[in-house]
Amino acid sequence: MESAPAGPDSLRAQNAQLRQANASLRDSLQFYDDISSGQYYRERRALQDQVNRLVYDVQLFRQGGRTVATFPSDSLFATVADSLSPHGTRRLKRVAAQLQQTYPRRTVRVEGHADSAPLSDALRDRYPSNWELSATRAATVVRALIELTSLDRSQFRVVAHGSTQPIASNDTARGRAQNRRVRIAVLPLPGSFSRPFETSW
Repeated sequence: MESAPAGPDSLRAQNAQLRQANASLRDSLQFYDDISSGQYYRERRALQDQVNRLVYDVQLFRQGGRTVATFPSDSLFATVADSLSPHGTRRLKRVAAQLQQTYPRRTVRVEGHADSAPLSDALRDRYPSNWELSATRAATVVRALIELTSLDRSQFRVVAHGSTQPIASNDTARGRAQNRRVRIAVLPLPGSFSRPFETSW
């Protein structure tokens, strides 16, 4: 006895199964074609580049960005306060030119650092602690860089560390002079990480 012909619903279901099987086969063949042509390895390398860039950028953010320049405060300011000396202004002009030419779209982070020595009576009248003094010095540098470049003021960040991040001993005059410093850095660009991080700066 002959079997009854399949109905439209059954045929549609079988057709869908065949299309799915065919698609799976095409995907499998495409995978092997990609391996043979090297496309698989190129895509894998591009993905690894993205991961490397993300890891690198996270590390940079944790470190406060890429250092452009670090200046002893004594070389920038006319006194122990917050007024730039002519020599300090000249030094900042060189950094401003570098920021303008090399990092015109970057966020610029300016950090103020201080030693742990107590402030003089004259300074205590203006600054409650070294922390406020370091903030004022960083802000002074930012104001100068804004005037010396066409970068938008929204690209700048002022950070005050006070005496919390010494790079030398505060027990000696030389060490304290090293700790009194201003660091200028740039942060990574947000957005696409399609290129290897070594070549994207």
